[in-house]
Amino acid sequence: MALTNPTAEEALQLFEDIEQHFPSKSVGEERWYILAISAITGGGHPGFAKELYLYLISKPQYGTPEQRQALIRRLREALVKLVSVVGVPKPLEAVFSMGEVEREEDKDYSFSREKWQSGEENKKRGADWLAQIYRHNDNKTAEMMAAHKDFRWLSIEITYGLYLSDHTILDGVDTELVVLSGIMIQNLQRETGWHLRGTRRIGVSYEDVELIQQCIEKIAAFCGLQLTRVPRVKDIEHEVDESVNA
Repeated sequence: MALTNPTAEEALQLFEDIEQHFPSKSVGEERWYILAISAITGGGHPGFAKELYLYLISKPQYGTPEQRQALIRRLREALVKLVSVVGVPKPLEAVFSMGEVEREEDKDYSFSREKWQSGEENKKRGADWLAQIYRHNDNKTAEMMAAHKDFRWLSIEITYGLYLSDHTILDGVDTELVVLSGIMIQNLQRETGWHLRGTRRIGVSYEDVELIQQCIEKIAAFCGLQLTRVPRVKDIEHEVDESVNA
């Protein structure tokens, strides 16, 4: 049943549930909270980023300021990448929420994109990562944008070039967790299918992608959202390894 006005205690229970349900043994112990912050923020409850942060720093592996600074860099980078699929206001509110409970010695003042520049290097990096996710299917998406070239430019130069191909803080699997969570939580059929397929293509197993989707669905229910349009991994599995001529 959807919660109409979820509490901080219910958010904590949700995060504990997600941590237990997420396939950490095969996908990685430090990834479940990337999904959690992306989905809870994209799902319209960015204020609960504070509860997620407090839950995480209560754990022994985040016992020092340096460890908490490394954690906030990962959480912040997830929110920066999330901007590319949900816009600025929700991720910004999540950042402000965490900032309310950060201690001064835990704050990280680094600036990940201080030296970023547009140009051929950025374009190539964006195109290369996009090609790993879409492979030959990108030909069709390019055709769909032929009469809307601004969006093709945005995809390569900004969405992929500026945001998603930068793997200095979050790697490719982390990045796809952000994108898949942020898109699926919006109940978008076409784009969810693309990124279920993309997550499989970068090496996450069929079984693990199904568990990841179940985690996003748990967060959607918490947010009062129904994911009625999105496909499942079984619906796109036949596309994962198909060739150009398939």
